[in-house]
Amino acid sequence: MSNHLKDLLNFAHEIAWQAGKITLRYYQTGVQPDTKSDETPVTIADRESEKYLRAAIAARYPDHAILGEEEGLSGSADAEYRWVLDPIDGTKSFVRGMPLYGVLVGLLRDNEPLVGVIHLPALAESVYAAVGHGCYWNGRPCRVSQTSRLKQLRLRPTGHRAGRNCD
Repeated sequence: MSNHLKDLLNFAHEIAWQAGKITLRYYQTGVQPDTKSDETPVTIADRESEKYLRAAIAARYPDHAILGEEEGLSGSADAEYRWVLDPIDGTKSFVRGMPLYGVLVGLLRDNEPLVGVIHLPALAESVYAAVGHGCYWNGRPCRVSQTSRLKQLRLRPTGHRAGRNCD
């Protein structure tokens, strides 16, 4: 992996982790959501998490654009690099105190996916990848199943003992 791509992936993973820590301050506290114009919920945890992500990216990569779920686009619409953020994917689960929510951080280069991170703060789980360099689950390589027929699939909830795939 090129050093530049490795730096971008490591940075994306780190800021997703830190943003997750912000969400955990509000997790299972009874935080009440507001309703956005599109009728979806948003909480103070969503807003603070995105604020942190934006500040961290702007400080390190001031020429990059940022598109976030809560604050929209900042920076040039035709910037070479564009970060895409969802500070809490699964706000309804988050509000209900369920651990199935995530911080999503993606990076596009010329509108093509380059780096992606899914961090599940309440579960302390992260999956992250960079184009051409594989995918990792909590630091270990993982892969998508090669099975093409739905009826042949099986889910192994304890699959970490038998490998990091879900086929």
